Amino acid sequence: MKEILQIKEQQMINGSYLVNEEGKNVFICPGEGLDYCIFNRSQMPEVLPERYSYLSFFIEYKGEDSLCLQLSFYTKSTESDIRMIFGILPHTRVRIPFDLSILDSQTLFPERSKGRLKMTVFGKPVRLNEIEEIRLQTTKRQEDCQFIIEEIAFNNEKEEWVSSSVLIDELGQWIPKNWKDKKKDREECNEFLRALYKKAEQKSVVESELFDRYGGYKKITLEKNGWFHIDKKNGRYWLADPDGNAFFSMGIDCIRPGVETRTDPVRMWMGDILETMKQLPEYEECFEQGHFLPGAEFFNFGIANMIAAFGSREWKKAWYKIILYYMKKWKMNTIGNWSDPEFIEFADMPYVIPLDRYAKNGFPSTQNKVFRDFPDVFAEEYKINALEYASALEPVKNDRNLIGFFMRNEPAWAFVYDLILAEEMLASEVRFESKKVLIQRLKDNYVTIGRLNESWKTNYLEFDDLYQPILNASEFSEKAKEDLKEFSEEMIERYVGIPAQAIREVDKNHLNLGMRYAYITDDSLLSGAKYFDVFSINSYQETPLEAVNYAGEHLHMPVIVGEFHHGALDRGLTAHGIRGVKTQEDRGKAYRYYVEQTLQSPYFLGSHYFQLNDQSCLGRFDGENYQIGFLDVCMQEYEEMCSQVQLCHEKMYSIALFEEEPSNDKGEDVPPIHY
Repeated sequence: MKEILQIKEQQMINGSYLVNEEGKNVFICPGEGLDYCIFNRSQMPEVLPERYSYLSFFIEYKGEDSLCLQLSFYTKSTESDIRMIFGILPHTRVRIPFDLSILDSQTLFPERSKGRLKMTVFGKPVRLNEIEEIRLQTTKRQEDCQFIIEEIAFNNEKEEWVSSSVLIDELGQWIPKNWKDKKKDREECNEFLRALYKKAEQKSVVESELFDRYGGYKKITLEKNGWFHIDKKNGRYWLADPDGNAFFSMGIDCIRPGVETRTDPVRMWMGDILETMKQLPEYEECFEQGHFLPGAEFFNFGIANMIAAFGSREWKKAWYKIILYYMKKWKMNTIGNWSDPEFIEFADMPYVIPLDRYAKNGFPSTQNKVFRDFPDVFAEEYKINALEYASALEPVKNDRNLIGFFMRNEPAWAFVYDLILAEEMLASEVRFESKKVLIQRLKDNYVTIGRLNESWKTNYLEFDDLYQPILNASEFSEKAKEDLKEFSEEMIERYVGIPAQAIREVDKNHLNLGMRYAYITDDSLLSGAKYFDVFSINSYQETPLEAVNYAGEHLHMPVIVGEFHHGALDRGLTAHGIRGVKTQEDRGKAYRYYVEQTLQSPYFLGSHYFQLNDQSCLGRFDGENYQIGFLDVCMQEYEEMCSQVQLCHEKMYSIALFEEEPSNDKGEDVPPIHY
């Protein structure tokens, strides 16, 4: 069953619409964003979304940069209850099916469909029969754009279709665009890589005598205990290295060879590259990346370029030496999350690890989830799985280069603002162990169901009625909301505390660096912080100074930033990333401003940039295709940016000691294309 929705000019809220000479519907999007009403229940009573499984779009986009679209769903409020942003590549024509089951908000990053880039879900669950309006929007852009919609339809089948054209060359470069330093062919790329390797072998970077073998600053001496640890001196928190010297941790995430391209959703845009490479045994490793996503297929152009230059036996040795050369040149002192373990061993320098990736089954979980990836934390299963998780530290617990571990990264449940976990738990029909504890807690507090009803403004007959699915329980009364928030904070404290305590039984020497929350959506995320040595956030702001100070002042502990980046479109990709600037030079200025402003905080221990390499121009595993690397796919550094990074790191201790002023030049911001 399929219902095609009519496209009408009067449904345009912001932007404009015309029919071109081919009879196709052209949507003209102003820079501030398009807003088009796809469905309104009162105006379209004959259309019932609850009858369907999919909402599909047939879109043609001929722009030069990626297009970020947003689907917003409204129930009764003027603000969307749930929204999804997703990306489309330029020079493509695609039919995109949107699975309406995603409206339960249990999935943060839905699986890719053919031709679509990343999709992210924001907001709380809604039900199809509650939806009053659906809008298609574009996010704010630097310039106006336009695209064609051939069809919008509700249906019960997953319809996919993608145009066929070659968009990527054999080096992994984007074909439709030219830019400075784009390599013209394999020969030129090989020549560059071999010259770079020769420079790396010459060890041309001179290391300063002001720093010890870990990279600690000898002019600021702290307590020495043989491990990385926290010290406090003159009102400031410091990270001290094993030799007792001050150490600002400046690192890069994802120090790995190349970046994988997920090929199964974009194969039609790759020509015969994959078929050619499969015939050549020496390129077998290029197909061996990304097995963490069952059923998906991958190819790594970065590795292919190294193999072409150095051969299948020597390429990795060359890569190690080149990357270590770059790290020393940029004055980086830390190998960040998700980096190659063999490179960590080769480099013999400080590093951090994502403990959930080292553990066989990841961060401890349970069979039944309360909301997204939040487990049933009162279940015995959670304690057992926490012990297995903690055991992953055994192989590295005696390594003095290891600064510490992040317990996990960006829990999906924590992306939702004003989330009350206990409320979501009551909405489920599952008899969670945590739900049993909550109901018993309410019995203990209220004694009789009558007293609960009086406080909650409800009319339950007995406490066991709370086992039935209850929607929006926090809206019953202020007291109901207070009770549910209080229990939610207890759940979060157990979520952190149980695995953190298990870890300390295995490893008493390394720092617990926290959860790397994407952002602080609610103060309840601070629950459980007493188990951390350092609080961590990923912060994609102009500067994290305010966020670092907020967490530090509330928790009385130091803070480290696990991720940040800036991207520009003056090179070979079509999306910025979460922060957008105009040029590579602006990326360098933005980096300096970000770090140097935050060095003034007494809680700041360092920041790790995401990531070493640009992402694939056709999208990595989830569809991100951001220009965020220090290096492009041919391992060329972005010199305009990297020279500023180096300068920042040379000045950072002087700035922290207020001997030099921090940079006040943010670079030129632009509205970012990201999803």
